[in-house]
Amino acid sequence: MPQFADRSLLTWIVPGDVVVLVVLTIIGFASHSTLDETSRLVVTTAGVLVAWAVVAPWFGAFSTATITRWTAVWRVGLAWAVAAPVAGFLRGLILDLAISATFILVTIAVNGAALVVWRLGFAAVHHRRA
Repeated sequence: MPQFADRSLLTWIVPGDVVVLVVLTIIGFASHSTLDETSRLVVTTAGVLVAWAVVAPWFGAFSTATITRWTAVWRVGLAWAVAAPVAGFLRGLILDLAISATFILVTIAVNGAALVVWRLGFAAVHHRRA
């Protein structure tokens, strides 16, 4: 059963995760010169956020331990490795596109690394304040 940290931690973590995932999706579209494809951008972004919201709690990504201890942040990477294929499936299903293994692999690597770095930074700041 998913465990969640108290609200004071989640008020930082949830928006931070959303910012990381949205910004990276926009960067991905910009790098492919497809920012003008608004519906694809919205669907892809929504798929990424929904996949993260559904998968991450089951891997403890929103638990107190994962949020506050840098030694537990690996759970965020593992959660993203599972959430990315879900996001790819949602993207393909809604846009009626083939599910792209390249999209999924790049998303696992880039978004996973960014989420882990952001969460490591948060854990370090939290540790200093505690």
